Amino acid sequence: MKIKNIIRLLYTMCFLFSNFFLFSQEYRNSGFSKPMNLPFKLAGSFGEPRKDHFHSGIDIKTNGVEGEPVFAIGDGYISRIRVSPYGYGKAIYITHTNGFTSVYGHLSKFYDAIEKYIHAQHYLLKKSELDLTLDAKLFSVKQNDIIAFSGNTGGSTAPHLHFEIRNTKTEHALNPLDFYPSNFYVDTIPPQLNRIKIISLNDDGVYYSISDSFRLKKENNIYKPFDSILLRNESKILISLEGFDKQDNSENKNGIKTIVIYKDDSVVFKYNLDDVDFSSTRMCNAFIDYNEMMNNNGYFYNCYKLKGNQLNYYSSNGLLSLPEGENRFRIYCFDYNNNVSEIRLNILRDGDMATALAINQDSNVVSKSVSFIKEDSILNSSFKIKFPAYSLYDNILLEVAKVNISQITYAVSNSQQLVPLHKPAKIEFKSYIKKNRNKIVVVRQDNNGKETALKTTFDKTKFYADTKELGTFYLKYDTTKAEIQILNLNYEILNKKMQAKISDNLSGIDTYNGYIDNKWVNFYYYAKNDVIQYNFDEYCTKGEHLLKIIVSDKVGNKTTVQQKFIY
Repeated sequence: MKIKNIIRLLYTMCFLFSNFFLFSQEYRNSGFSKPMNLPFKLAGSFGEPRKDHFHSGIDIKTNGVEGEPVFAIGDGYISRIRVSPYGYGKAIYITHTNGFTSVYGHLSKFYDAIEKYIHAQHYLLKKSELDLTLDAKLFSVKQNDIIAFSGNTGGSTAPHLHFEIRNTKTEHALNPLDFYPSNFYVDTIPPQLNRIKIISLNDDGVYYSISDSFRLKKENNIYKPFDSILLRNESKILISLEGFDKQDNSENKNGIKTIVIYKDDSVVFKYNLDDVDFSSTRMCNAFIDYNEMMNNNGYFYNCYKLKGNQLNYYSSNGLLSLPEGENRFRIYCFDYNNNVSEIRLNILRDGDMATALAINQDSNVVSKSVSFIKEDSILNSSFKIKFPAYSLYDNILLEVAKVNISQITYAVSNSQQLVPLHKPAKIEFKSYIKKNRNKIVVVRQDNNGKETALKTTFDKTKFYADTKELGTFYLKYDTTKAEIQILNLNYEILNKKMQAKISDNLSGIDTYNGYIDNKWVNFYYYAKNDVIQYNFDEYCTKGEHLLKIIVSDKVGNKTTVQQKFIY
């Protein structure tokens, strides 16, 4: 490595380290203890990209088991408790005396008095799902008090503790690792980089070409494309790269914290992710390459800022000019521990050729360049889609194509890529169908053929729905009731629990309730497994009983099953 390259890298690392040191020293004086008596081996890192959001904490591995004690990291009080089939599942929020709030998610159960209180609230409110804001005097805690036990509830796919630290005033999530000694988290492995993409723009900044990804090879700790990159008609480009970070003794693919791009000796782009603002976390769909993510091709980090992306992580918009001849770039990728990987990228631009966007002339296809900064819409025959201002991240050409005449099916797409929405778009279907009109839903089908029924309203002439994703849309009847299957009743009773599998073929589960001798009992819903579970409590005494389960879907189809059992 040449001397000037070494100096450049050292300068970048010193800059990053100084910022990291200033932030972390302030946080590390907070005096927090660990949330578990386990090492910080992470299944997920802070700020790493996910669909529709940034990961707002760290996921601490629990060696594949549930029931590990979870401790309050500092003095304070329990300010919020949630019980949900989704997201964090069973979760506790503690407001601390030093201006921070800690969050503990995917818990299996709460500790003693907390568990008894939540149990009573279920029956008082006759609700299985809870989101309670608590008075400061109800549950005060001291540092290292046991508050709960680790689990696998909510959206978790394996046992672990989701752990967050937030600024109580701003409610922004901060990196929990900044609050602990550096030796708590062992990572000596730099990010692994796999592929890079070039996105071409014309002189007006309009996208007209997105390259296939170039594979990267590693030689002498430097990543380079396998093939040389020759561009002919690209005066301006954007770069996106795919990779991940790994911790020592772990196979989990975690996020890249910082990317810095140099052209020659000048910084032309940098992002650094220090906090997560929940009000803008959906903009993660602009932070990464949405099309690649949705096609399961990994996370490509966009080294540019789309016009509608309001995240404050960036030093510039990342728009790179390419004069004719050779253009040399160096890209540095850092993980949380400032381990660094380098990409050397040489792009040769040879000549200039005009490029025009092709507009589809099919009579069943309506094409339009949709504005991101103002309300816009596209109308095709009996279908209309309206985009509120700032629902897109950039101006983009979209097509509404009638793809099935008999079923009245419309596909909304861009010919080159899947397009994310920041705000829901509004769907209108014109239809005069009268029979069972209240059982018709607007359905969205994704590019893999998966159907999702949207929450639908209607009047005499139209059906309306909001969609958070583009795709193919049509109307469909949902007259099929949800299914309920009681599982191994005799075996489950021996284990002091009762389970049933519930599922719906289209609009989805809306309500689920269980009764013993016509009295409501609390079933927790493991939505990821389509299972509801009742743990036997004081509301079921020894003897013969009648179990009744009632499930409704989102258009009002209701299913009831009953079965006698002996406890």
